[in-house]
Amino acid sequence: MKYFINFSRIAVGSLFIISGLIKCNDSIGFSYKLNDYFAQDVLNLEFLIPYSLILAVMICVVEIVLGVALIFGFKPKLTSSLVLLMMLFFTWLTWYTSSCISERDVVTQMGEEFNRNCVEDCGCFGDALKLKPIESFYKDLVLLLFAIPLFIASFKKSIKENTKKEDWIYCGFSMVLLLLFNLIFTKWWFSLLFALVLFVVVYLVKNKMKNQWLSLLAAYMISLGFTWYCLENLPVKDFRPYKIGANITEGMIIPENAAKPLMEYTWIFKVDGEEKKITTNGSFPSVEGGEYVGLDGNPKVIDEGYVPPIQDFSIETLDENLTSYFLEKEKLVFITMYNIATSEAEGLAKLKSFTDEAMKKGYTVIGLTSSGEDAKQKVKQDYNLNFDFYLCDEKVIKTIVRSNPGIVILEKGTIMNKAHWNDIEDIEL
Repeated sequence: MKYFINFSRIAVGSLFIISGLIKCNDSIGFSYKLNDYFAQDVLNLEFLIPYSLILAVMICVVEIVLGVALIFGFKPKLTSSLVLLMMLFFTWLTWYTSSCISERDVVTQMGEEFNRNCVEDCGCFGDALKLKPIESFYKDLVLLLFAIPLFIASFKKSIKENTKKEDWIYCGFSMVLLLLFNLIFTKWWFSLLFALVLFVVVYLVKNKMKNQWLSLLAAYMISLGFTWYCLENLPVKDFRPYKIGANITEGMIIPENAAKPLMEYTWIFKVDGEEKKITTNGSFPSVEGGEYVGLDGNPKVIDEGYVPPIQDFSIETLDENLTSYFLEKEKLVFITMYNIATSEAEGLAKLKSFTDEAMKKGYTVIGLTSSGEDAKQKVKQDYNLNFDFYLCDEKVIKTIVRSNPGIVILEKGTIMNKAHWNDIEDIEL
């Protein structure tokens, strides 16, 4: 049992660190996911939406701190209790969202209308590792198998603060697990450097100050500092389909040899006065002596097949789609504002000089927003902007760049650079 507890501390602690770090890297994206959960037709917690970014930062930073506490053996009763509570909550949440999806599939298959929204991706690992709610539910069940014994062991006083030797052993095995996670899933090698720095600082504080709370505070400050840096700039690692080097046009193409969707149809026939149901993958069945009655509900999706990484991107006016036209430009700048009304005033004030300079150097400059015509004209007038705004889906703009306003530089549809408005002075045209 001792070895199982030791392994549980390392496994759960390492997973909390990498999960928290991925979300710290893109806490704005995590806040969008929280908004999905808070929506009226999901958890009906809309009053929390204004605080979603604060909650996102708190959750991901606390995850890392709890991971560190598990690995070093700090405050075992408090740590294991918080870990168990988090796992119980997230297990319930992923069960709830996966149940919503299952119910929706049944209802739509019956040909009826489903009036609720379901969260399709749990957001546990941000955009680095997409997990369906049912997959995350099973993952959380497995983690509970580790979290519950940790909770019991802590109250039996079987978990104690590490010795110096144990610190090296636990941190070493944790680094191995983080390395494997990166090799298999994320390929984000910075996370190893972050974890190494985190472990070294906590180890030094622990042995110099002889205080667990100060050690945890050090972990908290490092994690919060990294999160703040990513908020004030852009994520250190971009896991989205609009990362630098990606071609938007190519990202929307479905290759000829791509896997096709696999559908399941249930046909109803009358044979000798009795109904008979036959299931096929789409082909109409031949039933001797049978009279075709109709389909039993809607077709069921067995496999979605190939889904292009970019699906809803467009550049439009009220009556024209100009996506291809602009993506063929050799020198193009997007100024993204998913919502003009909530754009940062300080960022808007920086746009004039940058966009005028870009135009002088031969760039086509356009704005992308989901806001209405009145908002477009007002921001152009208030800040004396010399470029036009075009319509684009709000969620797409939020995905392209985590800044409002944001700057994206393209060459024939390929993203050459992107920046937060804080870094607009550092962009080379």
